Amino acid sequence: MAFVPPVTHVPQPRASLEAQDLAREIEEVVVDFQKRRPRTSNRDVRQAMNIVGSRGGMGISRHGSSVTTMISVAIGLLVAFGLALFLFFAR
Repeated sequence: MAFVPPVTHVPQPRASLEAQDLAREIEEVVVDFQKRRPRTSNRDVRQAMNIVGSRGGMGISRHGSSVTTMISVAIGLLVAFGLALFLFFAR
C-alpha cells in the first residue's frame, strides 16, 4: 500500500485589489471608531462584522461569515498589536 501524505496546507486564493483596498478601509474605520469609543472591544468588532455579513442586501452569503470572522480577528489583532506598540513606545 502506497503512503499518501495528508494535505497540511491549502493555499488561499489571492484576494483581488478591490478586496484588499476594502479591507484597508474597513480597518481604518474600525481603528477610528475605537479611538472615538475606547471601550469598544474586539468582540464588539467581530459582532458588528457578523451583523454586516448576515445582511442579505449586501450580497454576502452565509458562507462569507467565516471569512468575515477571519477578517474581524485579523483586524482585532492588528489593532491590539498597534495599541501594544503605542503603549510600549509612549513611555
